[in-house]
Amino acid sequence: MNADEDIIEQVLVNLISNALKYTPEGGSVMIRTEETPGAVVITVRDSGIGISDEDLPYIFERFYRADKSRSRATGGSGIGLAIVKFLVEAHGGTVTVESKPGEGSEFTVTIPVAYGPIIF
Repeated sequence: MNADEDIIEQVLVNLISNALKYTPEGGSVMIRTEETPGAVVITVRDSGIGISDEDLPYIFERFYRADKSRSRATGGSGIGLAIVKFLVEAHGGTVTVESKPGEGSEFTVTIPVAYGPIIF
């Protein structure tokens, strides 16, 4: 695929870091890649706390925190998923999420195999 290796690494670091942060001890985090016709699909699934239906529409917005108990001092800046979305879309791709509270989350990144120049 036509992608910037460092940028895709940053996408994965953000998604995996979040999965580990929100998955309790004894839980699981799974990373899967697959090539489909015309795209590469990367899935990060966890068995963590999940995201509520009311929070799901906003999690890719800058500074939004689904976990209201976290602040910059206790849990990041609230821009990690906004960065993920921006970087994936700069590659002509998409990022989606499915989640249920108490059951975990699944983030799916789809990047086209053949895409023009990466524009920021």
